[in-house]
Amino acid sequence: MSYLRRILKRLLPAALLKDAFLIYNKTKILTVDKILFREYKIKPDQFNMYRQGYPFRESAISLDDQPEGESKKLMRTWFDWTQEEFVLCMREKLWIEPEYGWAVVEPNRLVYYSLGVSRTWFQPKPSMTAFRKRSKIVELPQLISLRDTGEENYFHFFNDVLGKIFLLKKEGMLLDRIPMVISKKLWDKPYFQFYLNHSNFLKSLNWFVQSDEYITSGNTVFCKPLTNRKDLWDSILSSFDFKNEPVKGNRIFLTRSKSRLRFIENMDEIESICRNQSLEIVDADNLTPEQQVKLFSGAFMIVGVHGAGMTNMIFSRAGCKVLEIFPPPSQGYLPYHYILLAKTRGFTYRMVVGIPSRKRFTGGFHLDGYAAVRRWIGEAER
Repeated sequence: MSYLRRILKRLLPAALLKDAFLIYNKTKILTVDKILFREYKIKPDQFNMYRQGYPFRESAISLDDQPEGESKKLMRTWFDWTQEEFVLCMREKLWIEPEYGWAVVEPNRLVYYSLGVSRTWFQPKPSMTAFRKRSKIVELPQLISLRDTGEENYFHFFNDVLGKIFLLKKEGMLLDRIPMVISKKLWDKPYFQFYLNHSNFLKSLNWFVQSDEYITSGNTVFCKPLTNRKDLWDSILSSFDFKNEPVKGNRIFLTRSKSRLRFIENMDEIESICRNQSLEIVDADNLTPEQQVKLFSGAFMIVGVHGAGMTNMIFSRAGCKVLEIFPPPSQGYLPYHYILLAKTRGFTYRMVVGIPSRKRFTGGFHLDGYAAVRRWIGEAER
């Protein structure tokens, strides 16, 4: 299957492959998966804590400072988004499969609360064949699973993986002895090692790195915090110890490679405008974690396409001004991650939405350079 994926990636546009995968996975969830996998039902008394929350409403953010128009209309939809927040302690024997981090109770029951967004169309189910043939097994008397959808993404590493740890800490759980299960792919990320080495608290934890083995336990903790809880972000950031001097006075434009989805097709025009306005063109993918912290620590203006690189605003100076560029809604939902980050840090925030591309399956979109960028920079400097 991996060989076939490599061939398809060479032959077909990434946007087409993404759409095809979503159709395939949705069809599979509605048909084959209904036979192969049943849901393990969670009883209310198994939760240490559970609630339905409204992340955007609960942030107490007002949109009064946003200009009227299409962007503000889209922003208002964020108030209706709900999420579950919970701490779940399971005392039944289960298995954590290595590929996605699903918890499975024999013979074929999935614990949907083992992953934060397990009911989406883009979350694949585990392989039943691999589960039945499992031979590489590690048994732990108890564990905390930090496995999650999007666990290898820079933003979700902070918000979901580290967020789980600090949620449990706030709930009064003793964390210094219980194994914390994460994927090897995350463990090997340079940014994970960088932040681990700059936090005595994280270094004190008992990490268990899952590669290709199945982990079984009869005492397992799963949890999920609401997205962008300010108190959790504050705890995460205060746990780090950075001694490097920031580069001060930065005005940053976060660019995005055309080899990836969600890019600006007329990027040359936009970059030219940004250079003329003295913004530094930066691709976060080309910077080490240490360079990102140093660069963004001195930033007072950030313009960028929605993506994980925007997470670095958490290191920026007080009074920073942020312009987030979204693809048109037809390319997917418009998440509120970075307005919450910006507002909870006391920054000025604006968003602009791009124009659909005339080309199919490119993954790109068009942006009105004057209206979207140059005019905003002028207003932000007043």
